[in-house]
Amino acid sequence: MTDVSPSPPLVLLTGTTAEVAPKLRAVLGDGVEIVSAGVEELLARTAQAPTGSRPVLVVLGRQLPAPVGLVHALRPDGITVAVVVSSAPGVESRTAMLPLLFSADQARHLPAGSDDRLPEVVRDVLESMAHRRAYTAVRAAAQQRLTDSGVLVRQVHDQVFGRLLAEAPIGAVVVGDSGVLTAWNHRAAEVLDLVGPASTGPRLSSLFPTQVHDSLRAFLASRGPVETTLDRLDRRKTAQTLRLAAQRVVDADEVERTLVLVEDVTASVLAQRRLAERTKHALLTADVAAATTAPGKLPHHLHRCAQAIVGHLDATCAHIWTVGPRSARLTHAAKAGSCSHSEDAHDAGWPTGTTIAAIAARQRPYLDNPLPDHADATGDRAVRFAGYPLVFGGRLMGVLTAVTGRHLSQDALTTLEGVADQIAVGIRQDLLVRRLRSTAEALQEPLLPPHLPELPGFDLAARYHPFGYNDDQIGGDFYDAYTTPDRHHVLVLGDVCGKGPKAAAVTGLVRHTLWTAAQHSTEPGHVLSLVNQALLRQSSPFCTLVYAVLDTSSTPARLRITCAGHPAPLLLHGDGHATPLAVGGPVLGVLDEVCHEVAEVPLHPGDALVLYTDGFTEGAGGYRQREDEEIATVLAGIPLRPGTDHPADAIAEALLVDARQWWGDRLRDDMAVLVLTALPPAPREQDDHHDEFPLADDTPPLAEVRTWTRAVLADLHQDVVEDAELVVTELVTNAYEHAHGPRALRLRRPFAQPVVRVEVDDTTPRTPPHPGTSSLGPFRGRGLLMIETISSRWGVETHESHKTVWADIPVGASPDVDSAGG
Repeated sequence: MTDVSPSPPLVLLTGTTAEVAPKLRAVLGDGVEIVSAGVEELLARTAQAPTGSRPVLVVLGRQLPAPVGLVHALRPDGITVAVVVSSAPGVESRTAMLPLLFSADQARHLPAGSDDRLPEVVRDVLESMAHRRAYTAVRAAAQQRLTDSGVLVRQVHDQVFGRLLAEAPIGAVVVGDSGVLTAWNHRAAEVLDLVGPASTGPRLSSLFPTQVHDSLRAFLASRGPVETTLDRLDRRKTAQTLRLAAQRVVDADEVERTLVLVEDVTASVLAQRRLAERTKHALLTADVAAATTAPGKLPHHLHRCAQAIVGHLDATCAHIWTVGPRSARLTHAAKAGSCSHSEDAHDAGWPTGTTIAAIAARQRPYLDNPLPDHADATGDRAVRFAGYPLVFGGRLMGVLTAVTGRHLSQDALTTLEGVADQIAVGIRQDLLVRRLRSTAEALQEPLLPPHLPELPGFDLAARYHPFGYNDDQIGGDFYDAYTTPDRHHVLVLGDVCGKGPKAAAVTGLVRHTLWTAAQHSTEPGHVLSLVNQALLRQSSPFCTLVYAVLDTSSTPARLRITCAGHPAPLLLHGDGHATPLAVGGPVLGVLDEVCHEVAEVPLHPGDALVLYTDGFTEGAGGYRQREDEEIATVLAGIPLRPGTDHPADAIAEALLVDARQWWGDRLRDDMAVLVLTALPPAPREQDDHHDEFPLADDTPPLAEVRTWTRAVLADLHQDVVEDAELVVTELVTNAYEHAHGPRALRLRRPFAQPVVRVEVDDTTPRTPPHPGTSSLGPFRGRGLLMIETISSRWGVETHESHKTVWADIPVGASPDVDSAGG
């Protein structure tokens, strides 16, 4: 055979600096052609390389902005085309994936700052390409030669196939039907340790461990070209991985034999395995980090960690124990896989409770990790066990254990140790989060009313949704509702600037100032002025709020509303349409003097007042903001079934659900809503007693009405009758002194209500006094205090033709009238 000198390799430079080519020529010499090329020429030349006679090596310099995409386009195979990529400083992330996408034979990555190594790397890649091209050529030539009935020559201890195969860099052996080696070349002798007289004519199977003999026989029996990879130990007891390629051939003597090409791929297989192992370890670390930092409960996080260990380390099982916050007792928290963790496990090789306790007590790892060739007494592979204490800041958080059926490499043990640290940090973080949540709840609890007051004839409901995945944020939103001494009902909802303990402190200041001020007067100007002064005195963040006073002494009830820089309150009318209330004023805590307009609106049966914070309009900052009119549209579209027992509760829940859906995962603010609904009047139940006494004379018939009252209520307790006499006398007297006739007196005993209602009608059309304020209105102060003391509630209802003053007297033990100054 005539040797044909191969064409010199071609090195194409793209995106490199001017000094690169001279440096490469100095190292590679004249045996390599070096050419600078643009991207288009580069793609054209590499496309022709698979059919050409010389290899092409591409060097991509650091001047290229996106080299990974170009490497994909070049399709390097490591035989005809290979690539070397040189990274620029600051863009390492763009080339970090190259080792995972391409083998070292196909593409090499030269990190930033390593330009001086470029000639050496180029030379190594060219040598690798020459070796792979030689292997491909020899394999093809050998199979062709033997298929064409070439003569096999065998000389003992100098096993020669002919010049081509004898000197080839790839091992080649010929195997007879009995599995005995009949010929081999020099490279095969080196790879398979075929040296010395003892190596003459051995069986191929004798060179491999027993457990692969079946696979080897099936491989040799195959009729077509086949490949396989087998592991064995060489004469130095070192692990070796061989790639075998077999082809059935017939020699000149018409004897069918098997030609086997043998290549030692230990280094590349180990590199691939190491890369795969490191990839698994990196994925394990990433999965544990994701599990320990995800929202949710700690047991779920730990279960995910145990699953990741079993999945990425091929472990039989993994277990995690935790230490209680107030005790040193270990509690089994999570497991994955299938093995026991019980305290009384006695199976050989499996960890027991004593082992776990020892790891916790000593706070040191415990490893039982025999070498791969070690076996237990039964002949099976021994159990490998690794246990690590979970320690953070010197404090034991728990114990992590993993059991596997194979030897754990040092990289695997190092990764497990790092995972143990991650889990310890996660447990500590969960403990801190729970403490923070407990603190937040303790601070938040006094900022919201323990319960909403019950207002007869009204439904009152609220919802509060703090921002934060674990609800451990202390927000600035607040609401409150209470009844004042003058029998008015105050509703307030606001938002303090900021979050956290500082905002909580300001929220508490505002709430308590509001309540204290309203105990003296519910007048909005008075209350908001005191709040503003309190904020200025403390140099606190500003506050916005809506303040509403409900007066139920008339029908319909009336609302006095003021707004301090807060989203406009909404009024939902009984007919279903909703409108924002045009009332406004400056925020509190900024100006020395504040003045707020007050709107007075009636609240008819079926109407609803809705107060809400800016979380409903600006819950995600500038993303999808909503105006007050849009919230009003949502409010008007809430379907309420006729006769709903708690319409306010349904409205509050519907608004909160709509806001969560509107903002989705972008929600970044607290949300609070307070809803007051005036209930439609219930159908009047049949009265047990409905008696009326006409008051036709100009002089109050006090003796007659007292006698009549005793007769109507004769079946009740004497104390109740006496209380009713006092109330009847007071109300009738005031009707004659301060109102005009015709007049009427009624005693009602409502069905299923333990009260007696005294009602006195007159025709004087004047605004009724506010109950509880004895200095206002036509009632005498002493008599009014007596009525307030005796009755559970009282008020004034206005009608088209008359008004009615009424008082409810409990049917029970009589209060001590004298204590009220009676």
